Amino acid sequence: MNTFELRAKALEISNKAALVIAEAADAEKLAEAQRMLDEADALEARAKMLDAVEARAKAHEAAVERLPVEDTVVEQRGNVDASADAFRSYLRGDIDSRELRAAGVATEAGGGHLVPKGFVPELIKALKAYGPMNEGGPVTYLTTASGNPLSIPSLDDTNNKGALIAEGAEVDETNVAFGQKSLGAYKFTTGVIKVSSELLQDAAIDPEKIVREGMAERLGRILNEMLTVGTGTGQPQGIATGASAGVTSAAATAISYDDFVKLLHSVDPAYRDKAEFMFGDPVLLAARLLKDGEGRPLWQPGMVAGAPATILGRPYHINPSMAGLVTGAVSALAGDFSKFTVRKVRDFSLKRLDERFATSDQVGFVGFGRYDGIVTDSRAIKKLTQA
Repeated sequence: MNTFELRAKALEISNKAALVIAEAADAEKLAEAQRMLDEADALEARAKMLDAVEARAKAHEAAVERLPVEDTVVEQRGNVDASADAFRSYLRGDIDSRELRAAGVATEAGGGHLVPKGFVPELIKALKAYGPMNEGGPVTYLTTASGNPLSIPSLDDTNNKGALIAEGAEVDETNVAFGQKSLGAYKFTTGVIKVSSELLQDAAIDPEKIVREGMAERLGRILNEMLTVGTGTGQPQGIATGASAGVTSAAATAISYDDFVKLLHSVDPAYRDKAEFMFGDPVLLAARLLKDGEGRPLWQPGMVAGAPATILGRPYHINPSMAGLVTGAVSALAGDFSKFTVRKVRDFSLKRLDERFATSDQVGFVGFGRYDGIVTDSRAIKKLTQA
């Protein structure tokens, strides 16, 4: 089956599962419905794999047709490769910090090394797996050279409007409602990742991949958590904290079709065209079982290669740090998530710890980064709170 057929089949099975759940009288029927949903998920996964295969084939075709690269570009690429090679040697312990600096890898005042350019895109790609609040997600990332407080101007001119006046009449003066929000720089760390010397010295093992994946998981989880539910006091203001009140659900531990509709319409019309949803996996499961009055499912799979699944026709993001269907919890968000700004100070830095674990013949790696986040426009992002 092609991707369209796979997604159509997944939708058909999901609809059947919803009917089974609605009429279920015992645990056996519910288990049958869960198996059907698992089958639908497997079909969707196959469709995504086919999407990836097609994209890779197109990329290979483009590479074959690409024109020869100019000498100047080759030289620049050579410099990047040299820095990357030096960084890998540093991870293995073949060169020290002084030699790494000589190879062109930037150093921070505290002694850490800013990871080379080639490391950053792969780190960002890995971070995305641990939540949508990480770099590469729907929110706005702003990188600065220092950690000084950064003022972000805000504008709320909602209550003002133009006027119809007579010829020659004076124009009234109305102040524009400018505001200001400040972003700091909270320090995050991956904690120490210990790697055996044997593993680092094995020529078949890529030390950069080991360190990158270990740090991406740790940093990705804590960043996504703080940028989602952070209180704003001594830590970033998370998007669920900073979002404006939109809707309170009718039920304490459930969510309805009407709740989603009301949440979407609580977003200011100026931002609604770009509005998307964000919630955790328990809410997605509940949403996949909802239907409108005509029996049409609220959840729809993407029917075209590369198209996302939707809720009310809007894309959604699964955020593992958001609360589930719990009394008083913020269970879902809707809006233009680009109006949440994350401030990042420079790039991620890394230190190698040789002596600390020398007695066990291990090497430690620890990474650091500075971040803050804030909702810059209260009209753009709204939250659904359980009753």
